[in-house]
Amino acid sequence: MSYWNLQAFIRFLYNSLINNKGTNYQLTAKRLGVLLLALAIYLPAEVLIWIGLALDELLFPGFHQMNLKEPVFIIGNPRSGTTFIQQLLARDTANFLTMRTWEIFGSPSITMRKIVRRVIKLSGSIGVRITHRVKRLERLWRESDRIHRLKLRSPEEDEYLFIHNFSTLKIWSFAAMVDEADPYIFFDQNMTLADKNRIMGFYESCLQRHFFFHQSSRKHYLSKNPNFSPAIDTLLRKFPDAKFIYMIRNPFQAVPSHISLKEREWQMLGTPLRKYACKDFIIKSSKHWYNYSLDKLNTLPKHQAAVIKLEDLIEDVSGTIHQLYQQLGLSVSTAFQEILAQETDRANQHQSEHQYSLSEMGISREYLYKCFNGVMDQFDYSH
Repeated sequence: MSYWNLQAFIRFLYNSLINNKGTNYQLTAKRLGVLLLALAIYLPAEVLIWIGLALDELLFPGFHQMNLKEPVFIIGNPRSGTTFIQQLLARDTANFLTMRTWEIFGSPSITMRKIVRRVIKLSGSIGVRITHRVKRLERLWRESDRIHRLKLRSPEEDEYLFIHNFSTLKIWSFAAMVDEADPYIFFDQNMTLADKNRIMGFYESCLQRHFFFHQSSRKHYLSKNPNFSPAIDTLLRKFPDAKFIYMIRNPFQAVPSHISLKEREWQMLGTPLRKYACKDFIIKSSKHWYNYSLDKLNTLPKHQAAVIKLEDLIEDVSGTIHQLYQQLGLSVSTAFQEILAQETDRANQHQSEHQYSLSEMGISREYLYKCFNGVMDQFDYSH
């Protein structure tokens, strides 16, 4: 099976360079510059990545035999605490194995990871400490991005794996091509069976490589991926024993925060037709990811689906996680218990640095409540 989505790549180039008049992705000098820079990095990098994936088939064919037992998928609307709980649970190394940023973006293959490990080891032997330089780079990123702080060695959304086969909502939503994004927003209903099989086949192969490299077959794979919220059925067909953790946050906080983040992306990439042009797209996707996901999870056994309010998690990290583990059939180690106690104090002291305004976005509180009143009433959220 060919995992690479060549047709989508051609459509992306055509829409970007030719079919863009009167759209939010109209071609400007700024957008063209960003596009050319991205392609100059993306195409050579993908050649190396796919060479690595091909070499895996020759050098490490045993990865196909890796069985993924009860993977855990953290889902929910963006800006709902999915990153917080992923980074927390990833510290429970007795139960979980997750994927880090550098592994997702640069080294999904076993071959490339072994090369990276060897290079780091050799550089250290001659006095060049690559990990120290990476830490300094991460500090620079941390100062420049207060919304989503990137660390190469920290857990990240494995949705970014699909950049490598050009089959991700990330690409289309970042590029403001909302028509192309629709099948991904309504993944279970609107994505073709052939595309579901292609996307999930590639995803499974990446996870098998990950477990083969780390030799951790007894652990549960931990995924954090808001864009999997509309793909629960598809994930269950591939991983029937999967468990889901759905993070929920008051829509009056989560939705505007997501709009603000997407506005920043669209403005960085080009010049949308109007300010906050993304708001209809975000509200549409958010409504489906609240309603469909919660309805679907409600049909699963209790040990396979847990819903956590971000507010509850922040108020009592230890108690909420203990309750989660009991529901999912997991045990809390002594070492992880100490981590949970520390995180409860930190969470209570956290102040969000992300600022946004409904009035500036042109959204009334009445309209937002009308869109999300079912969820808000169900979870006792005020507006």
